[in-house]
Amino acid sequence: MENHLYSLYQMVLESLTFYLGVDQEKKKAGRPPKVSDLQLCALFILSYITNTPVFTLAKSLIDPNIKSYHLFRKTRTQKVYRLLKEYRNRRILSILFAKLLLGKRMSTF
Repeated sequence: MENHLYSLYQMVLESLTFYLGVDQEKKKAGRPPKVSDLQLCALFILSYITNTPVFTLAKSLIDPNIKSYHLFRKTRTQKVYRLLKEYRNRRILSILFAKLLLGKRMSTF
């Protein structure tokens, strides 16, 4: 089960990176965070799919020593929700473009 969950996490993270681009991760001076914003977005999506708490997924997939304050700061979750909204909009837009270009019905929703 753990291996399947990790491969699903990697697929979601790859999809996020494709749709949002790597430029979303800004480099700042100082120590990098334990969990990046894109990783946290992937954890939120995976939590929705598997009905598992985000904190539990982070401990099992990223690092067992992660504390909840690494994940759930108010400003951080606002950024993550903004990224998730942008991901959803770009994904829907790309599906609509694919439908227009192919000229046939696609059942991806």
